[in-house]
Amino acid sequence: MPIRRRSVLLGGIAVACATALARCGPAEASSGNHPAGLLEVTCDWTSGPDRNGLQALLAALKGHAPDVTFVTGDGSTDADPLTRLATGRPPDSLRCAGGAELAELAPHLEPLDGLARRRRWTAGLPAGLRPRLRAGRALYGVPAGVRRTNLLWSNPRVLADAAADPAPADPGLLIAQLQRVTATGRPALAVGGPAEVLQLAETALLAAHGPDAFTALWQPDGPWRAPATTAALRVLDALLAHAAPVTPDADWTDAARLLGTGQAGYLLTGDWADGWLRENLVLRAGADYRWAAAPGTAALFQSRADVFVLPRGAHHRDAALAWLDVCASLDGQIALNGARAAVPARTDLPEPTRALFGPYARWSLDEWQHGRPLDSLAHGGLLTPRRRTAALAAATAFTTHRDSTRLARDLAAG
Repeated sequence: MPIRRRSVLLGGIAVACATALARCGPAEASSGNHPAGLLEVTCDWTSGPDRNGLQALLAALKGHAPDVTFVTGDGSTDADPLTRLATGRPPDSLRCAGGAELAELAPHLEPLDGLARRRRWTAGLPAGLRPRLRAGRALYGVPAGVRRTNLLWSNPRVLADAAADPAPADPGLLIAQLQRVTATGRPALAVGGPAEVLQLAETALLAAHGPDAFTALWQPDGPWRAPATTAALRVLDALLAHAAPVTPDADWTDAARLLGTGQAGYLLTGDWADGWLRENLVLRAGADYRWAAAPGTAALFQSRADVFVLPRGAHHRDAALAWLDVCASLDGQIALNGARAAVPARTDLPEPTRALFGPYARWSLDEWQHGRPLDSLAHGGLLTPRRRTAALAAATAFTTHRDSTRLARDLAAG
């Protein structure tokens, strides 16, 4: 496909321009030594825009450490990362979502505060992101980019037929727009499988509570019986009443296809939808599909941070440090995220580099600069992987029983 070729070329352009930037500016990522040999990183960026981004990041790594040979795996042929860490067989680095997920790994990781100061790994990071990189008092993570999750995607043609608003300000107004689309005979809201139902629940709860009370929900004795919680879960039920049928084996790509082919008006999912709509359906950003912050969350940049860590006992530690150098660097973050429509974690990008990003990502860069960072439940590190799995099971059950009280109880117990 022409668009797929363009996304690969964009990664190459990002590497070339960012490498030039690194040569002209300060040597932020220079480590003073010359690592060589293998580098094993556990990372599941194996397809689509994420794979393109990884290839671009690896090209940037070659510019920093040409004698390092990168090896990756997604955990499918070996024990999961936590088991490997606990049994003394760590990879040299691995990706996590920060937050609670990082805290669970922390006993098996090297604290990075001293290294981060000397190697400038936290340069340009917004203050609101930094707590998600720490466990207790210590820094353990280096972010390479962030993927926004609180997004509402829309099909302009479908919405024009229904005279519906592409950017309703709150969930109540969204429901009113869904009713307009439903009246045209189409499903108004595209929903894939249970993971997307969990994201709908998260969006409704966040809009009802605001960021602080939303985060408090997941702490011991969270306000699950508060009127705002009850109202939010009723909103979830109303959203599903205007949705295409939810099937257990579907995912967000099925929902994106409904949106992109004009079989639904709206979709709530993360920024990965941008690359998929452009590559798989060859659609034009801003013309064939549009985006806005999820209703009720406009001032928030809810996201999954792509964070890399340094396990204790890494066999190729010098190579791992070179990897963290490039993940933290301007050129590495521009290369990775320019190829996959995500945003660099750093906010100190030179203005000319914005040309490396597409229409959605340029908008998102501005949002990241000014919005309040917040961790995601469905996709990020707000919860540990075990608790996130329990929340997904609760959302799965809700698609059948549709009992809001039971859903609140199941989410609270997760």
